[in-house]
Amino acid sequence: MFPLLTGCGGLIVLNETTPPVSSTSAAQYHAYGDSITFGETLKDPLAQSYPALTAEFEKVTFANNALEGDQSCDVAARQIFPNGDSPTLSAHPTYSLLIGTDDANGEGTGAYESVFMVCHRAVISWFAIPKEYKSLATGSGVTSTGPGELDTANQWGAWTTGGFGATVSFAITTSTAGPIYAWPIVDDSSPATFTYALDGSVLGSSSAKTTPEIATHNGTTRSLGFLRLAQVPPGPHIVTFTQTNQGANGMSIVGIGTPAGTTSGKLPIVLAGTIPFQLHGSSGSGCTVSDAPCLEYNKDIEADVAEFAGDGLDVRLFDTRKYMFGTQAEMNDAYHPNALGQREISHAVEAAW
Repeated sequence: MFPLLTGCGGLIVLNETTPPVSSTSAAQYHAYGDSITFGETLKDPLAQSYPALTAEFEKVTFANNALEGDQSCDVAARQIFPNGDSPTLSAHPTYSLLIGTDDANGEGTGAYESVFMVCHRAVISWFAIPKEYKSLATGSGVTSTGPGELDTANQWGAWTTGGFGATVSFAITTSTAGPIYAWPIVDDSSPATFTYALDGSVLGSSSAKTTPEIATHNGTTRSLGFLRLAQVPPGPHIVTFTQTNQGANGMSIVGIGTPAGTTSGKLPIVLAGTIPFQLHGSSGSGCTVSDAPCLEYNKDIEADVAEFAGDGLDVRLFDTRKYMFGTQAEMNDAYHPNALGQREISHAVEAAW
């Protein structure tokens, strides 16, 4: 976490029924997050972290893709896309996402919360929408005008425009009334601005650069963004993005998706967690002094979960704070739960599973 502290936890020996850690492609449970999920300061993160304990209880294989110190905008850039994680209706794991401790402690409340929420929503929606309900730049339902190209050389697979007025359009069909989501790339160094239109009617405008910048502590300056087009009637639709800035450095769009897809099947389960309690008074920064910043970010997390659940996706909240209280008995340091604290967080995940 930020800042990084060290410590150790007591050893828990799991029994022989403990599922092995699997590759991301094969695992039935994928965990994403920061050093809490990774198991920083534990003697044996592979066995003692809450994803391992959850997998043991649920009797599933798991992949722990979390990275120490990551913030919300790190997750897509450093964890999801490098692992090629893209669910389908027929083959998807259960996902968990526990992120925000480093955002709250390092960035504080206020302006940066909007950046946190953009990336948080991008991650949740990417996991919750199966490939069959998406229209991606790498797919067949895409048309363009003006200069532009498919970024096949990078991990995103986005269409990037290359001039003022250039467009990229995505075709999608919805079965019921509801929203359409879009995943543009957000980029601290990009001058790109663009409009987005539904069936020829411009709905709004946006920019690739967030305010404030992403600028995470782990060095991410480019990640997956999120837009939500609300109250779209059922039927076939075209969503068009038009570059409005001058020059060749245009917008990059990964694709669009909808909760109201036309193919029936079970949607992926996404479990999004609240920021855990921290050990007050042990470092003199962030939520260790006052819980107020973490509580503010938890409101954002709860709002994101409520919105996606209201859209019909299987997105659920797991409230770490109902099980782990950040006491001396549960913590290795100000930010990192010990083996007991990790087990208590696993109970929160299991309760929402």
